[in-house]
Amino acid sequence: MTMTQTQEHNVPALRFPEFSGEWDHHPIKELAEVKTGSRDTQNRIPNGKYPFYVRSDTIERINSFAYDGEAILTSGDGVGVGKNIHYVNEKFDYHQRVYAIYKFKEGLFGPFFFQFFKENFLRRVMRLSAKNSVDSVRMSMITDMPVPAPTLPEQQKIASFLSQVDRKIAQLGEKKALLQAYKKGMMQKLFSQELRFKDPQGHDFPDWEEKRLGEVAVCLDNKRKPLNSTERASMQGPYPYYGANGQLDSIEDYIFDERIVLLAEDGGNFDAYATRPIAQNISGKCWVNNHAHILRAKIEICDHDYLFQSLVHKDIRKYINGSSRAKLNKSDMMSIKGDYPSLPEQQKIADFLSSIDRKIDLVATELDHAKTFKKGLLQQMFI
Repeated sequence: MTMTQTQEHNVPALRFPEFSGEWDHHPIKELAEVKTGSRDTQNRIPNGKYPFYVRSDTIERINSFAYDGEAILTSGDGVGVGKNIHYVNEKFDYHQRVYAIYKFKEGLFGPFFFQFFKENFLRRVMRLSAKNSVDSVRMSMITDMPVPAPTLPEQQKIASFLSQVDRKIAQLGEKKALLQAYKKGMMQKLFSQELRFKDPQGHDFPDWEEKRLGEVAVCLDNKRKPLNSTERASMQGPYPYYGANGQLDSIEDYIFDERIVLLAEDGGNFDAYATRPIAQNISGKCWVNNHAHILRAKIEICDHDYLFQSLVHKDIRKYINGSSRAKLNKSDMMSIKGDYPSLPEQQKIADFLSSIDRKIDLVATELDHAKTFKKGLLQQMFI
């Protein structure tokens, strides 16, 4: 699909070549009606016929509807203000704290309007909010928002093109989710020993043994060192600086240059262990702060990758202390129990799960690239 770069006033930087002329802008109140919903709560019906849009990103189901047709909906307050934006073209109802933009004037193509609104509305809300964090939307933030209105054929072509990109993003997201679900299922079967590998001769491996973490790994917490943001800003460089849940920065020096496993000490995803990692698999030069424990596998009895896979989604909540901020103390960490197969079986399990991780990472990279590509398009295709 061919596009051209333009330099004119009131025209987008990136444009399909068959279109020319400047774009007009109009406030939403001149192009559509804006109204809040009339209902507070609904009885949830798992298999209800119609969607009921609530303030968060959750969409409930009901068996009655109040509106039939095209609309754009966004949260008025609550979770996801300025972020939860839906395009609807069916029978639906919505919460009284949700705004619906509907009854579009002739010449306005709903999917085009939706793409522009989704890209620009959050920034507008944040700019107009009197608070540091946005927690509500005033109706005027919507009704007075200027929207470009090129010719209908140009709107339709832009929306069609961006919808193709959206479908690609959705397909990659679904592929990533399926791979993650597959890995989760395989982990459950492998670590419960429902599924076992055989040795090269086709024989069973030895029985698994219960061991404490301190028996299979060495703790290197004495080597870690925190750096505040000012210190890090003065020593920017190529080496990753890690905290409890991932890389926080890149700096010019490193403490470690080996394969290690980081396990969150505080602020970790302990309650969300099933869907979010509590451990990180690190290789090479890096710096680690004091919010992550550092473990080195005892390679004569424990495979590094197996150690990581056995911890990354492990439920360790019974070892966690603290009421206001969950914390995993070193002594409690080293007492964490787990079942450990023989080293050759550990390596087979780790190789299998790591191969799935590589596929997930590949799809995740494609997904990030697709999202970045679309973001760049939006910035150049709209004014």
